[in-house]
Formats: sequence, C-alpha cells, structure tokens
Amino acid sequence: MVKTTTVAACAYSVRSTYHTTLDATPGQLVFGRDMILPIKMKADWARIHMRRQAEIHRNNDRENKKRIPYHYEVGDQVMVDHVGILRKMSTPKHGPYPVERAYNNGTLLLRMGPVARRINMRLVTPYHTED
Repeated sequence: MVKTTTVAACAYSVRSTYHTTLDATPGQLVFGRDMILPIKMKADWARIHMRRQAEIHRNNDRENKKRIPYHYEVGDQVMVDHVGILRKMSTPKHGPYPVERAYNNGTLLLRMGPVARRINMRLVTPYHTED
C-alpha cells in the first residue's frame, strides 16, 4: 500500500516540474501561481498554443527529412512490411504485390491474391527486379 504522503509528493513534483514547450510548470497553468514561491502567474494561452504548434512542425520536419518521396503508379510492384512481433528467422517483408490504385491520402490499393487490400504507404517499399 502506498502512503498518502508519497502520492502527494509525487503529484507535487510533477506539478512543479518546468515544461519547455509550455514555458511554465503544470501547477502554474492550473493554479495560476508558482508552486514553490508565492508568486502569481498568468498564462498566455495563445503563446503556449503557438509554441506547441511550432514544436509539432519541427518534429514533422525532422521525421519527413528522412523520407524519400516516391510516387506509386498502377501496376507497380511493392513489398509489404510485416506488422507486429517477428520471429527470429521470419522475413520482414512479403510480396511483391501489384498496385491497383494510389490514393492522395497516403494509401494504396494492393491486389493480394484474390483480395484487394488498402494499405498505408509507410508500410510498403518499391520492389525492384534486377534486369
């Protein structure tokens, strides 16, 4: 059983920890005052929202910098990533499967045997045969 003082101390430490994106502590934003010093604090929510949005854009730019743009056409062959936990000697991709349709929202319609399946483009890689 956890003592009440331990839970209260943990909650206090979380509320008084400075958050770089918010440029404040959660306690300052919720209670309108500093959690350590007796100082009033007024939150600038518009500025906080702009900082959060800027952080989101920086993260997206960093992620997208690694991507190589590829435009899939009908009839292209692709390999599909296995999703989930892989066994030691299993193959990480299966296929190749032909693309039946490429959508603008980042999905592809693939013909997988008798079934047509819509899959996210992040789960496929182009299949290149060596000529």
